[in-house]
Amino acid sequence: MAYMFRSFHRPDEHNLGQWADRSLQGELKCCAERTMASIFARYLPPPPARVLEAGCGLGAWVIHLAQRGYQAVGVDIEREVVIQGKRESPETPILVADVLALPHPDDCFDAYVSLGVVEHFEEGPQKALREAYRVLKPGGLAFVSVPYLSATRRLISHPLRSAFFFVWRRLLRRKDWFWEYRYSKQELARFLEDAGLKVLSAEIDDYDPADRRHHIGLYADFFFLRKKGGEIWELNGLGRFLLRLAKRFSPWGYCSGLLLIARKPDGAPLAH
Repeated sequence: MAYMFRSFHRPDEHNLGQWADRSLQGELKCCAERTMASIFARYLPPPPARVLEAGCGLGAWVIHLAQRGYQAVGVDIEREVVIQGKRESPETPILVADVLALPHPDDCFDAYVSLGVVEHFEEGPQKALREAYRVLKPGGLAFVSVPYLSATRRLISHPLRSAFFFVWRRLLRRKDWFWEYRYSKQELARFLEDAGLKVLSAEIDDYDPADRRHHIGLYADFFFLRKKGGEIWELNGLGRFLLRLAKRFSPWGYCSGLLLIARKPDGAPLAH
């Protein structure tokens, strides 16, 4: 069952706040070091395939793919974030739009990319995934990542967080807001299949295993492992030590994200 992750901040504050200290160049560097880079290289159809990133932020993945010959475009609901991305790279084809009502015709993209987006809908990801199905060409691929309900989260970070929020709400009488769901493989696969897509593969969305300094899962879940004044997702000495220990085990036990790759069947009708 999905874990409902709550925040001290309103969703609009959280959406903008997560981009406040990031730059497009920093995000591009991050792209090159993520597992997603090799996953795209393995699974995407060859360029110049048309790719949509739904929830593109500053547009780093759009640029990453365009540099490799893809006809990549991006949309994001946050106007200020898109403006920031366009300010740093005016030629990047990103625009303000809602992933729940994409401004694109049916059957027009070879690939749909959604990295850490659909988990933020409190009503669930179904509507966003139906839009993914709609804009994909028959045979097109969807790359959908969400926060993963790993063993580390189920056994350590989530119980600690739930206890803290119990005190926050009940004893301090403070308000909190929904931020995201964290899903198991089975849950996300079911949502994709209900949208009409056939799941092909499950992959880890985090930093490349060769990286010894950065890790999204440990950084996101344990604030005391973050390097003060460091790069986004960079761990401090304790964090790097724990990462070395964790690498002795399956990365599924402590990774940040779950990525499912799914295909729209050939000759498939539109989803309703």
